Amino acid sequence: MLDAVIQRAKVAGVRAVLVAGDVIYQDGGFTRVDRDAALRQLSQMLRRDLTQEEQERRRLAKSILPHVKAFYEGYWDAAAHEPFYRQSSRQ
Repeated sequence: MLDAVIQRAKVAGVRAVLVAGDVIYQDGGFTRVDRDAALRQLSQMLRRDLTQEEQERRRLAKSILPHVKAFYEGYWDAAAHEPFYRQSSRQ
């Protein structure tokens, strides 16, 4: 039952989250993370040029994507699994 409650919970239903007695989320925000600073740091990291290795991985990923899509074609029937979670799907 706890599994169903957790998987179906809505953000609006959470007032606070405690871990080992410490409040880490309260009133719609995390208490130990400076969101604006984290987003600034992420933005700076993403602005840099890709390394040669990153460029090669990107090229490889783009070249194999059509083959991966073809392999999984028809694997998942979304209409048979609504809502998304299998535990609460119609099938």
